[in-house]
Amino acid sequence: MTLRLHIFLIQILCLVAVLNAKTIHGIPGYGRNLVVKSLPAIEDIQSNVYEVFMEPFLYGPRAAPGLQAVVYLQDDVESGVSGELVFTQVAPNGPVSIQGNITGLSAGLHGVHVHQSGDIDADCKKIGPHYIAYYGRHGGPRDPIRHVGDLGNVKAEEGETLHVKIIDELISLAGPRSIVGRSLAITKGEDDYGRAGTEESALTGTSGPVIACGVIGYLH
Repeated sequence: MTLRLHIFLIQILCLVAVLNAKTIHGIPGYGRNLVVKSLPAIEDIQSNVYEVFMEPFLYGPRAAPGLQAVVYLQDDVESGVSGELVFTQVAPNGPVSIQGNITGLSAGLHGVHVHQSGDIDADCKKIGPHYIAYYGRHGGPRDPIRHVGDLGNVKAEEGETLHVKIIDELISLAGPRSIVGRSLAITKGEDDYGRAGTEESALTGTSGPVIACGVIGYLH
C-alpha cells in the first residue's frame, strides 16, 4: 500500500509540474518545460487558440539566456543591401527582440517580413508568401489581425548604416509560431499595413519587390 501511495504521489507531482510549466529535476522526460499559451479570440474571425509545445533542447553553453537566432541578409536584384540581425527570446512564450545593422538601403521606409520558406539560392524569388500561421490578412505589427511574419517598417537614411531594434510579441523562436528555418526579407518600398483597400495591399502591404533576404537559423 505504501509503494502504491508513493507512486500515486509522484504521478500527481509530475502532473502539477507539467500544468504549471515547471521542471522536475532528476525525473527522466521532465528536463524541459511544457508551455501552454493562449492567443485571444478575434470576433467574427476565430475562437481562442491554445498552443502546447516543449522548449527545444540545446547542447552546450549559451552566451545569453533563452534562445537566439541570426539572419545574414544577402542582396537581390543587385540592390547592394546586406546586414546581420540577431533574434533573442528570453522566455519560450515571451516577445522576440530583433537587433542588428543593415547597410545599402535607400532613404525612406522599407518593409520587413518573415516569409514562409527558407529556400534561398542565388536570389529571393523562392521564399514564398508572408508567414501566415493563423491570420490570413496582412497588417501592421501592432494590429490584432496580421500575418505572423508582418514586422512593419524600418526607416533608413541615405548613405548611413541602419541600426535595427524591433520587439515583436507574435513571432517565436520555438513552437507553432517559430520563424527559425524561414526567411527574413527587406522590401524596396514602404509597407502600408493592408490599409490601401486593394488586393495587393491585403497580401503584401504594397511594399514592392524584395531587395534582400536571408535564412533565419539558431545562433547556438
